[in-house]
Amino acid sequence: MSQTSIDFQISDSFYPLLENQYRYLLEVGGKGSGKSEFVARKLLYRSWIKGNHKWLIIRKVRKTVYDSVMAVWKLMLNENKIKYDCKETIRVISFYNSQGQYNEVHFEGLDDPEKIESIKGITGIHVEELTEFSENDFMILDLCLREQISDYEQIIMSFNPELARAQWVKDAFFPGEKIKSGEGKIYNGEKSYIHHSTVLDNPIKKIRDAYQKRLDGIKDVTARKIYRDGQWALPKGLIYPNWDVCELPSEDEGWYDAVWYGGDFGFSVDECAVVKIYRRSDHYWLREILYELDLTNRPLAKKLKRNGVEEKEIFWDSAYPKDIKELRLLGINAKPALKGPNSVEAGIRFLQELNIHIVAGSSNLIKEQQGYKFEEKRDGTAARKPIDFNNHLMDASRYGIFTKANKHVQVFV
Repeated sequence: MSQTSIDFQISDSFYPLLENQYRYLLEVGGKGSGKSEFVARKLLYRSWIKGNHKWLIIRKVRKTVYDSVMAVWKLMLNENKIKYDCKETIRVISFYNSQGQYNEVHFEGLDDPEKIESIKGITGIHVEELTEFSENDFMILDLCLREQISDYEQIIMSFNPELARAQWVKDAFFPGEKIKSGEGKIYNGEKSYIHHSTVLDNPIKKIRDAYQKRLDGIKDVTARKIYRDGQWALPKGLIYPNWDVCELPSEDEGWYDAVWYGGDFGFSVDECAVVKIYRRSDHYWLREILYELDLTNRPLAKKLKRNGVEEKEIFWDSAYPKDIKELRLLGINAKPALKGPNSVEAGIRFLQELNIHIVAGSSNLIKEQQGYKFEEKRDGTAARKPIDFNNHLMDASRYGIFTKANKHVQVFV
């Protein structure tokens, strides 16, 4: 007997949006509100009551959508015991609804625009992390959803309101300074709808409580406004303002003098993060390798090995000796980073003096760097302590570079 119903949790804040048919639905708000998870549930709901859908789930960089949103879809389908086919190489999930209607979910990145244009018959789009995209990028996606279909067409966009990355979004869709739920601006001749959410709107208590505790601990005024309250704010006084984004000079091993890694442990609300560090002369290039929640050490080791992180040194926060030892037993060349009194400030000063570049495509690393700043006190002055939030790749970079590249340090080199 085929399954006739699906089951998932939706809070009162999100529930009315299951039937929202505005062409542009903006899911904007704080960290941990469940925005992305709700979008997946809405698309599954639409697939279940009326199938023959072809959804496009997209981030700026293809790899990052696989690491984040694809995992959400797999979990949701497994929880509902819905049989599905997952083609990992082309990143497509397909399944049938209870009426026997076929549905596809494509996970792509705009780093391959020709691939996007080749997907015909798209019935809806989820733009994850809208602030990664330029307005021209968004116009390309908007044109992908102009075919006549029997059901309504909708582009759903989820993001945190960071003005440094999203001024065009605010200008195009938001009528006021304060974000609130309701109709937005007309864009491209079509109506838009804004839904604002915070961690309090997350329907899963365990996740809500964990995120709320983490968010309530943010002291910086700007970061609290963006990530806790889900309101527009502009980060000022970046710690690493001179880091640029560029292509790696070469993929050949011979071009660099040395290569190693930095890592930062995380689990439920903080991502586990790994960065690859290339050095040539006095220049350094950083490439994002991993950025993922809910990783225990065994699957972490497997992912590191798949990314070639095995024999090369990888430096981790020395406050986690048990995890470092376990990674070593699992075949990873894990080592403790240099740490001690004032090591954070010393490491930041050290990195500020170097020529550091971010490898293009490292979207989470770029996002962290663009928001990484010293805490801002309520009177507007800066403290000497960096914000301890959305800094996992920043910490991984510091652990790796400060420990390995500091010529005065011989302990772990």
